[in-house]
Amino acid sequence: MDYVIPEKSLRQQATRDRITHLSTGIAIRRNGTLLLVRREPGDFLGGSWELPGGGIDEGETFEQAIRRELLEETGLTVTKIVGMFAGFDYSTDVKPKVRQFNFIVTVAPSKVTLSEEHDTYIWVTLEDLPKLKLNSAMNRCAHEVFRSMPYNNAV
Repeated sequence: MDYVIPEKSLRQQATRDRITHLSTGIAIRRNGTLLLVRREPGDFLGGSWELPGGGIDEGETFEQAIRRELLEETGLTVTKIVGMFAGFDYSTDVKPKVRQFNFIVTVAPSKVTLSEEHDTYIWVTLEDLPKLKLNSAMNRCAHEVFRSMPYNNAV
């Protein structure tokens, strides 16, 4: 059975918390590893590793944003949304209060093809995480993926 995103309640809670923007983080596991992408050096949090993902556009559902963002950033196509795990709030120079919702997906077998937003990607193990430049929220998310997601998906 497919995971049903509790979109209405997530949006209501974000509104109550005065969140100004919504975004997605997308976790993909393969053979005990997790896909991370590295932000371009001149971008917000440049040089940091993160889950693929991005903003949920006006009028877009969470599922539509997950599918669009993953395809745009990695060239990968979502086959199934498996679940959701802990997200976090953050701010940028132009977005005062953003809430990132994190999802676990499976993808169709394909080669990773990055957009201009990221300069490289890596499949990491839990043991690799301390060696990478991750902000504290993304570090927590990556650890959560390894704790909560035994599912492997071949890419």
